[in-house]
Amino acid sequence: MNSSPNLLYLKRTPTVTYDYNSGNPIPEAIKKYYVQQQLPVRKQSLAATNNRSSESRRNHKQTSQQYTNCDIIDSLTVAKRENDDEDFNFKDRPPSALLYIKPMDSKEEEEEEVVMMSEDNISWSNSNSSNTPDYDDLKNQFKEEDSSDSRLSSETENSIDDGIKRTSSFSSDYSVALLSEVAKEFHKRMTLSTLTKDGIEYHDAFSGKDAIDRLLVILDSKDRLEAIEVGTALRNQNVFHNVNYEPFLVDSSDELYAFKDFMNTAQEDGILKDNSARSLDLPNGVYTNLTGCYSPICTDDYLCYSWSCPKKKSLKQSQIQIKHEEDTRLWSQSVPESIVEAATPSERKRQESIYELVYTEQDFVSDLQYVKDFWIDPLLSKDIIEEERREQFVKDVFYNITEVHRVNSKLSEALEIRQSEKYLVNHISDILLENVRRFQTFVEYGAHQMIGKFTFELEKKRNPIFAKFVEETERKPESRKLELNGYLTKPTTRLGRYNLLLKEIFKRTPDDNPDKQAIPEIMNIITHYLVKVNREAGKSENAFNLQQVRERLEFKSSADFVDLKLDKPERQLLMKGRMKRKENSSSSDLQVFLFDHYLLFTKIKYEDHLETYKVYRRPIPLELLSIQVVHNSRHKPTNSVLPYSTTNNKSTTAIITTTTTAHNSLLSNATISENFSSSHKSNNSLSITFIHHGRKGSPPMTLYTTATSIQQIWTKKIMEQKAVLASARVVFSVTSLIQNYFTLSNRVNSTATIYDDTSPDDGKAILIGADQGVYLVREHATQITRIIPLEKVSQIEVMPESQLLVLADKTLWSFPLDILLSTTAPPKRNGGGRPVSQSTAFFYVGECLSKTFVCVVKTNTLSATTIRVLEPVMTDENKKSKSLLKRLVVKSSMSGLLKPYKDLYLPSEASSISLLKSKMCISSPREIGVVDMRHFGVQALLDPEDEALEFVYQRPDVRPITIYRIQFAEYFVCYNEFAFFVDQRGRFIRSSVRIDWEGAPDSFALFYPYILAFEPDFIEVRHIHTGELEQIIRGRNIRCTSTNTHNAIIQGTMDDPEHDGYQLVFQLDKVIDKVCSPIYE
Repeated sequence: MNSSPNLLYLKRTPTVTYDYNSGNPIPEAIKKYYVQQQLPVRKQSLAATNNRSSESRRNHKQTSQQYTNCDIIDSLTVAKRENDDEDFNFKDRPPSALLYIKPMDSKEEEEEEVVMMSEDNISWSNSNSSNTPDYDDLKNQFKEEDSSDSRLSSETENSIDDGIKRTSSFSSDYSVALLSEVAKEFHKRMTLSTLTKDGIEYHDAFSGKDAIDRLLVILDSKDRLEAIEVGTALRNQNVFHNVNYEPFLVDSSDELYAFKDFMNTAQEDGILKDNSARSLDLPNGVYTNLTGCYSPICTDDYLCYSWSCPKKKSLKQSQIQIKHEEDTRLWSQSVPESIVEAATPSERKRQESIYELVYTEQDFVSDLQYVKDFWIDPLLSKDIIEEERREQFVKDVFYNITEVHRVNSKLSEALEIRQSEKYLVNHISDILLENVRRFQTFVEYGAHQMIGKFTFELEKKRNPIFAKFVEETERKPESRKLELNGYLTKPTTRLGRYNLLLKEIFKRTPDDNPDKQAIPEIMNIITHYLVKVNREAGKSENAFNLQQVRERLEFKSSADFVDLKLDKPERQLLMKGRMKRKENSSSSDLQVFLFDHYLLFTKIKYEDHLETYKVYRRPIPLELLSIQVVHNSRHKPTNSVLPYSTTNNKSTTAIITTTTTAHNSLLSNATISENFSSSHKSNNSLSITFIHHGRKGSPPMTLYTTATSIQQIWTKKIMEQKAVLASARVVFSVTSLIQNYFTLSNRVNSTATIYDDTSPDDGKAILIGADQGVYLVREHATQITRIIPLEKVSQIEVMPESQLLVLADKTLWSFPLDILLSTTAPPKRNGGGRPVSQSTAFFYVGECLSKTFVCVVKTNTLSATTIRVLEPVMTDENKKSKSLLKRLVVKSSMSGLLKPYKDLYLPSEASSISLLKSKMCISSPREIGVVDMRHFGVQALLDPEDEALEFVYQRPDVRPITIYRIQFAEYFVCYNEFAFFVDQRGRFIRSSVRIDWEGAPDSFALFYPYILAFEPDFIEVRHIHTGELEQIIRGRNIRCTSTNTHNAIIQGTMDDPEHDGYQLVFQLDKVIDKVCSPIYE
């Protein structure tokens, strides 16, 4: 066969492919590149012009090596022809074992045909497997072989390098040439938000510029025209659409787009198994310009022969079908030329603007008439929808569009008449003022539009007859290639366009024209309607979404049910989206809903083309939610709610919390941060860890977003709503008393407040009982004094009429009150006090039988409890003095004495004591005993025959803590898991509510009508009569330190969020005239 010496010709034998000129096999490196591109190997693809420089040809070496394996060819050589320069140089290219070629019948004719590389015979996969070679591995594989092996020319190597870089840079995740892969990646990365166009708000939308910017990142390209071409291909296959359903993609911030409904459904493998039909929603096609040239010798400097080579094809704007159809209807073409010439340039422009308003109004009315003639009338008259639901369906989809048509028909007719009266229209404001006041129909239609679109799309999926009708109608010439959704959006978009048209008319209207004063008024009326449309549409969309979630929400069992109260008018769905449970996993996503009061995690199932939501974890109240977000240590967060901690770790985690405080509160902007070192090396920055605090909380759960921007939006939305709840539901403010003084090793266990009423500043002072003694700090003082150097002080109590009681290391001490006047620590270790009782677990001071009693609880090794009731001995001098500080100087030999009143014995351990008018209530591990202090008879508080108290008797693991008398014959009993009311007979008051604590409180404080439940992570504030959770105050290692016996002061301690290693002593103050709405209402 005659051939030019500078061309290669191919023939195929039973096992290998040869070069006709040299007679040697085609190099495996070339074939492997074909395999990597997953393209057919054509004989012509190896033909190339031999125009290499003579200097480079002298550097080529002749090598040859043949392997005997007939199925796997490790190396193929091309021999050097005599008196001919080498066409290839295999320098630095090792033999390949990636290509499998099946033997073919030797009798087959050797003719030009395509050699297909079967995927079954290729060991290279584009999956996410760790065995997938990346670009560096490929280059190293070639370079590790002996230099004597077959080689490619440096130009060919560069060509293959470019092709590998282009394809393998994304091979671990997706192929940029496959539209289905690009569509999924585009949906994952696109950030949706609420945007405004022509005064109309569009939710979950994005701009054309943002779409092109995102496609540039996905395609790894800088060519915006190429991104527009790919985006247009996606739009043509309904991946997304213009909000006005215009048939083009514009690279502009003014044009808005939204995803089709199917993009809001899962496309992951786990879900497609249950609903494989949804895979058909993804676009199909290969964008050939991004596949790269399949010829390995095609370089930027030396292009291959093919006319369709992507490197030869220049992207021109003319290739992208995004041109707007220019409307050629002009006022100047509708009137005599003499009229146009006689008008001034300004008047011409004014008439053109008026003319545009008139003919666009005519077009709008014509579009509505098309909807009536081709959609509404056939649906009402034909058997497309079942007769019993036909009218309701038409109402749900089109609502009052016929009313909009009636109103605008009158407006259009009036404008046409005015236009026909004179060639030069003097004014139109009188017509507009008369008609725009009827535009309330636009508001009603806009509020219902989302429901209509949903009903239309759902019916199209469920009803094949209706789907066929839709397809046939949208293909008719009268539709102008616009789908029904495009016509359904025209009323709202038309309302937004009026002001744009009127603005142009106003700019060109003379001052003496009546339109100059009337047009601003008309624009204000239309703006008012636009605001109402956005507000009502937002309310309608929110209510509709809440209804859909409420109807499709499923709990695993009745025991797991939580009433989210989604039917409340004030309820809001702030955000929803998908998150992955595992990083870089193909497992199904979780659908996450952020309400204004809860965060909800669900798994999605599909039933009859509708999503159903099965609750995956117990819903988290936002007040009990903390989130952990991993930040790259190279970039310091700028958001104040995500503090940056200096650490040597590679990453930092911020636990984001919100503590409700009022003015002068230390915790108003406090956050709690922890260092977190990640064990992963990849996409940790996309993770969010959700922590549910409290007894009902689940273990922390980490989910992964698809992009950093989405992670930031979730974080921002959650924190903003937590701040809203914190500011709206403040019953108690947190006021700092002492900070940056008591370290964690010197634990504060008890506090008490004393006053001197005769002092100008009320003489306020605070006593602190800590592990290292009793401290005194006076108001406005600059230092804290340790007045009693006892160790392990667990409880203190000031008895204003007699003494100071201190429980230290299980010994109860009595100190004279004059020790409170001391400014230095006493020389003696006991501070001049005297012991009252040994082996004391705790004591309680209260009033009963019009007397003050000190109840000392003592335990022994036999688990029995002795309660010794003591009564203080008072003198007349002490009783006459009104001022505490004056009483301190009264010296009496009888002061400080406690005389025995009665000893009580219990067979079990006592955890707390409460004194009522004539009864002592003793809380034990199983029940609360009531002791009559007159006759000392003992009775169980709860009536065992009351069936309404079965929830208590069936729970042997719950523990009673305390009891409060609210009013006559009404007592509030607090357990560690719930609280309830009983009457004087110990029976459950059925008209009252039962409170179930979110946490596991270990102490309580009553500030009527609120009960405060303390647990280490937060304080629950609830209304005792409604049971509603009014406020949650967050912190760490929270403890109630005041006994709340003699006054309404509630004090406590927690870890100081601003000073690591220290405790914060705080006080809860009731916010005056603060109206709070319940958290879970």
